[in-house]
Amino acid sequence: MSPLRIIRRMIFVALATAVLYICASVAWVESNERLSPRDAAPANGRFVDVDGVSVFVQVSGPATGEPVLLVHGTGAWSGTWFTLVPALTQAGYRVIAVDLPPFGYSSKSTRADYSRPAQALRLLRVLDALHVAKARVVGHSFGGGPALELALLAPERVERLVLVDAALALDAPQNDRDTLACRVLAHRGREPLLASTATNPLWSRHLLESFVARKEAVTDARLAAYREPMQLRNATDALGAWAHAFACDPRSGRSTEPANVAKLAVPLTLIWGDADTVTPIAQAERLRALVPGTQLRVLHGVGHIPHLEDPTSFEPVLLQALATPSPRHR
Repeated sequence: MSPLRIIRRMIFVALATAVLYICASVAWVESNERLSPRDAAPANGRFVDVDGVSVFVQVSGPATGEPVLLVHGTGAWSGTWFTLVPALTQAGYRVIAVDLPPFGYSSKSTRADYSRPAQALRLLRVLDALHVAKARVVGHSFGGGPALELALLAPERVERLVLVDAALALDAPQNDRDTLACRVLAHRGREPLLASTATNPLWSRHLLESFVARKEAVTDARLAAYREPMQLRNATDALGAWAHAFACDPRSGRSTEPANVAKLAVPLTLIWGDADTVTPIAQAERLRALVPGTQLRVLHGVGHIPHLEDPTSFEPVLLQALATPSPRHR
């Protein structure tokens, strides 16, 4: 057989394998994304309806405890804070862990507004539904944007803001809808792409490990927790709609403008891993310089998900930040 024919055969086999893999991934999604959020959600949680979008919330700790609102990052949900929730409840806090749509057990909508202002309003309505007048707010990664937006939208409702390796894109160029990725994400044909990558269990370990510096923190049990909501109907397509909004729609809201962020009237603490390659620590330094009085706590050898990678270091730092009196109380 000639070298050219060998190369052609190799290309054919590679393409056929790729097609089979994508088809198998789509078939897996169609056979496994069958449960409704209300049927599958943890029994100790509740749903809050916000303008037709159902938001799932888990509340833990004493009813009389000071409220702490936890806002997760990309791909996470209220069940992936792991040992942090017990640590906070043991310290006497009332923990409110929310699933920002379309993550976790919240609505899997392809038509919902996924902008920062819309997500911040959902957080505010959750506090309203739980009759919480004021809370300490912790926002991690992508959740840092809605958490900061909430603090700028309704500062009277936020006692203290803690941002953990937050993805704010303060100085980044505006999103460009004309990129190839955005054109793909805008199309209904995005499902095969996402099914073969982002929501494929074969890739979930690799994806999660790409966010952390300490790979050993991605245990089978923790990975299983991240995968739980993948069994919900429309999870893959809803993720595609969110990804398009996050990466392609023009960023909007008070928290996207440095001049607005500089006027933040809520005490701010930053907790950052110095080995974070997703949102490098230079972004924390920029934010600290922008907002007077900001405290920065650095965790050494830790990547983008401190509560997963090094809870024994992260939890005391967070507890100290939450317990620090606001300047007006000193």
